[in-house]
Amino acid sequence: MSIENMIIGTFSQAFKKNFYDELVIGKLAHTEFKDGVKKGDEVDVLMPGTVTMFDYDGGELRDAELATLSSTKVKINSGKAFHFELAEIDVKKIMNAPDMEQQTSLASDYTADAIKQFASGVDASFANLYTRAGHYLDDNGSAITLDADYAKEILAYMQAEFQRGDGKGHTNWIDGSMVCIVPPEYQFYLGKLDDLKYVESGQKQIAKGYIGKLCGWNILVSNNIAKDSDGYFYPLFGIAGKTLAGGVSSDLNTQAYVPEKSFNTCYKGYGLYGVGAPRADFLGTVKVAAPLTLSARA
Repeated sequence: MSIENMIIGTFSQAFKKNFYDELVIGKLAHTEFKDGVKKGDEVDVLMPGTVTMFDYDGGELRDAELATLSSTKVKINSGKAFHFELAEIDVKKIMNAPDMEQQTSLASDYTADAIKQFASGVDASFANLYTRAGHYLDDNGSAITLDADYAKEILAYMQAEFQRGDGKGHTNWIDGSMVCIVPPEYQFYLGKLDDLKYVESGQKQIAKGYIGKLCGWNILVSNNIAKDSDGYFYPLFGIAGKTLAGGVSSDLNTQAYVPEKSFNTCYKGYGLYGVGAPRADFLGTVKVAAPLTLSARA
């Protein structure tokens, strides 16, 4: 295998392996890789299925209902491209590595940042779906200006909104699966609380951006939270893997070439994606102002 094909193959493998770990806001979504997509395509994303309970008054049960996954349409309308040059000395460093594992590790160094940037683009698109939120909180149209107590109270309010349900046993709250994503400015105020001075231990897997748990919410921090032209933020609340939907091209369309008058190899390619909010009733947001100010010293 040529070094060029190895790097292309490594890029593809690293992308599929590490993409989900790089998502933060995407933790609210069920996101699927799609083969052979083009920009403008509409793809089906299968969301987690549900079953229906019904009143029972004795006797035989009704015929079984087929438990099917729900499907939602997502339009592939966004993309990220990359184009970088790999110096001959770096190629030799990879080729001279003692085994395939170390070669792959060195090649991955050149793909890691691109994967982070691609995932960041997907996250930012998810963040802007706050306009589809079923649970929305503001101060009579104005932004809520945060302090530490308000930051906690908002979490408690959203917990109550999701738990309320419809009075028939249905609720939008699933213990252990509730996620809220806040910007660093919101984290600043949460950090003033004794509740979150230390990240909770005992987590089986600490998700990227995880800072702790409060009012039943697993709290993640992201720089990609939506911010409007007035500087107000829209933190998101929802259920992990069930609130939003995403489709991502599995083929990064990577090509290698050597430009004229150069000895170095260049790599170029692109990935496509689209997002949607099929369960707006599982989505919440708050319009907040979060000015960063230090406490006055005595």
